[in-house]
Amino acid sequence: GVLKRLRGTPLPPIAYFTGKILMVYIVGLFQVIGLLLVARFALGIPLPTDLGSWGTFAWIFTIGMAVSAALGIGYSSVPRTGKSAAAVVIPPVLMLQFVSGVYLVFHELPKGLQTAGEIFPLKWLAQALRSVFLPDEFAMVETRGTWEIGTAAIILAVWFVIGIFCSLMFFRWRSRSDG
Repeated sequence: GVLKRLRGTPLPPIAYFTGKILMVYIVGLFQVIGLLLVARFALGIPLPTDLGSWGTFAWIFTIGMAVSAALGIGYSSVPRTGKSAAAVVIPPVLMLQFVSGVYLVFHELPKGLQTAGEIFPLKWLAQALRSVFLPDEFAMVETRGTWEIGTAAIILAVWFVIGIFCSLMFFRWRSRSDG
């Protein structure tokens, strides 16, 4: 009902979406900062020391958040109610994490799962982030023996366009049950 009430206000949709995306970005930024601080100081994990790696991290994080926000807005029309959202959203997200090299070593997955994982943006986001935090010699265990940063950027940009398209096509201010 919140979106339906917002639709009745003079708030333009672009302002709502811009605010949502900025909120997601800022919250994500604070979460990443917290995780990096815990990794460094509580777990003793070394972090990159060169500005190039942090620059790469910045653009990967930014495009990753943009892709996630755009796809999330587009996917938000799938659950019929707010109560069913978790049941509709969590299983596909978990499956994508398993076939994208987030929880499992990507090159050890069966070829069919690797092919499926390479279709989606999460595999490319995870691989690009590994390029920032892992030594260069770890690239040889990636599928093609390299980090493929350029390919990751292109695929993430394509998924951003897909997410924007899906958002424009499928997002509704009213739920299907509102009639």
